[in-house]
Amino acid sequence: MHTVTLFVPALFWPHGNAGHDVPIAPALRTLIGRGDASESRCDDEQAWLCGQFGVTRQADWPSAPIAVFGAGMHPGESFWLSADPVHLQVNRDQLVLMAPETLSITEAEADSLRAALNRHFDTDHFTFLAPQPHRWYVRTARPARIQTNGLSQAAGHDVDRMLPQGEDRMTWHRIFNEIQMLLHAHPVNEEREQRGALPINSLWFSGGGTLPRASTSFQAVIGSSALAHGFSKLAEIPFIAIEQGIAAIGANDVLIELREAETASMRLDPAAWKDALDDLEQRWFAPLAGLLRSGRIRRLVIATVADGRSYRWSVNRMNLWRWWRPAVSLGIPIRRP
Repeated sequence: MHTVTLFVPALFWPHGNAGHDVPIAPALRTLIGRGDASESRCDDEQAWLCGQFGVTRQADWPSAPIAVFGAGMHPGESFWLSADPVHLQVNRDQLVLMAPETLSITEAEADSLRAALNRHFDTDHFTFLAPQPHRWYVRTARPARIQTNGLSQAAGHDVDRMLPQGEDRMTWHRIFNEIQMLLHAHPVNEEREQRGALPINSLWFSGGGTLPRASTSFQAVIGSSALAHGFSKLAEIPFIAIEQGIAAIGANDVLIELREAETASMRLDPAAWKDALDDLEQRWFAPLAGLLRSGRIRRLVIATVADGRSYRWSVNRMNLWRWWRPAVSLGIPIRRP
């Protein structure tokens, strides 16, 4: 094996220093501390993946049609947006977004709400799809000329400053408000509130575009998301489910997507985030460090995105001898590697 690239969204806790415990993860901290570091501007995780597959920005980074493709549907030439079901929580003078990962949405709830949205927006020629209860998409009759913020950037933050921008922003702000009124009165949310669950009171739009072409130097992708699967299908390279683990690495240049920490961070759960990285340490970071030491891997790359920057650490066998370099802390977002 030549190069293994680990893409780890939310490698650093993205919600500020909450005074929580940090992962122990000695192999990960050592690899980052002794690797050759580089950084560049990068909007978010979707932009990073687009860059790895030669996908250029349209009005927005077109992650939605790629994820639709990866979820087993064909987006055709239509325009798509992610339309993820969320809860907007009133916090003094702010509306704070709670991601789908916090809502435990059932398939029946998703189907009922999706059907109501399709009825309401039929004259606008919107088609809402929910291939997974917590991941929804909308096909529109015309391209939306907006730029959006991804769900992982919005989770836990005030949405007023993160609403779509661009030429069609006022139209989509109106749609945003119209959806909130529709969902507020829906029986699904009445039932959820009766049993003490957070209502699904809004949708979060992001990743708009049409299906692009893609190419990459990677020879295989190992991952869990529909987005990663979509990129592999576009580039016509193998996709391997993350559950197969380290034994599934066979290609000379492989991309491995590790999203467990991101899932925990979108739940705003620092303890779960710590546990996710400690688990990744056992299943991925420590074993790969061992393969690097033994010469079975020529290079290990660890990549993440934080605060509008991409960070990359490249580690070869000789780098591991840099014993004078301290291990890094994983407790707070970094500014410079």
